[in-house]
Amino acid sequence: MASFLIRLQRLIYRNRSITFTPAGTRFILLTLAVGLAAINTGNNLLYLVLGMMLSLIIVSGILSEQSLRKIGVGWRFPDRIFARQPVPAEMRITNGKRYIPSFSFRVDEESATARSVYTFKLSAGKTIASPQLTRFEKRGLRTLPPLTLRTTFPFGFFHKSLIRPQVQTVLVYPRILPMPPGLQAARARPGQDHEDRRRGFGSELHNLRDYTSADDARGIHWKASARESKLLVKEFEREEEGRARLFLSQHVPGERRSEEILEDFERAVVLTASLARELDRRGYAVSLQTLSEEASGDLDAILKTLALIQPIDDITDSTEAAPDPLPQKIAALGATNGGGRRILILPFADPLWDGFRGGFSETLVANEPRFIEWAGEKIRMEGSRS
Repeated sequence: MASFLIRLQRLIYRNRSITFTPAGTRFILLTLAVGLAAINTGNNLLYLVLGMMLSLIIVSGILSEQSLRKIGVGWRFPDRIFARQPVPAEMRITNGKRYIPSFSFRVDEESATARSVYTFKLSAGKTIASPQLTRFEKRGLRTLPPLTLRTTFPFGFFHKSLIRPQVQTVLVYPRILPMPPGLQAARARPGQDHEDRRRGFGSELHNLRDYTSADDARGIHWKASARESKLLVKEFEREEEGRARLFLSQHVPGERRSEEILEDFERAVVLTASLARELDRRGYAVSLQTLSEEASGDLDAILKTLALIQPIDDITDSTEAAPDPLPQKIAALGATNGGGRRILILPFADPLWDGFRGGFSETLVANEPRFIEWAGEKIRMEGSRS
């Protein structure tokens, strides 16, 4: 029976702690002194005072527990969260009790990246929102740190704390940096410069010319033809002029997985994410290909892939759907030709890619001095390690 009560007590009061405040310590000592005096003298008035003081202690415990009971805390984040960048967020505190308000409590985050939120009164069933500015140091799927609810309500005798573990997770994209000046991969899309435009079968209008019998009548520009009193046919820019494919190698052999190599890998991830956003901003249709999967041309899909990507070994591909040996996979990617810009990003000078670099427009190696200087600070391992 005793063991059952102990387990029940631990279950009810788990993640709770209580400490004396200076005022509480003095009050407890005074209560003990009054109790000793009442016992030694047998004075009924002292017994009455002792009973009142003990009642205050009991009431303080009940009211402080009631104040923290059924307090829910959640977060609201923007759609895109980037590592090492300030994130405007919103902490939402809800009183889940039906009738009883909560008084004078504070919410602290364990990581101390967000400021404390003090609430004097939170009515039953109400929610308050507190703007916060937080920050995530690492990319990937991050579990939010525990929150601690604290109160000294009602008399300030005790510090009562309640730790609330959080189950909410957020996806943190790799950090984004401005592209270094002069980097060829970051220049404007060729189709945006008049002298670089070329005819093709894209969707953007390139020019108007006289209609010939070999042209498809569906390409006639009727308004311009009416203005010029002759048939004019539309020419479009070549579609591949506005396409860019990024190839990121996450090949890191097991025997080479030193801290320095893993930092190179993280720098390659940051470089790829920065390139993808910059090229997307400049009008390119960007796609990403890795050794384990291919992301669509949607920028968020690319950033999600980069947020979760991990190094793989040089034995087999990390997915069951593509069990080909890694060298064959690299050869296939190097031989692929889909048009447009093809940019290869390597964490380091990998010999496995040496024979296939000719299949790419550009090759960027993340551990080159220019990219180490561009990163600005030492990049630590941002993957699964803590």
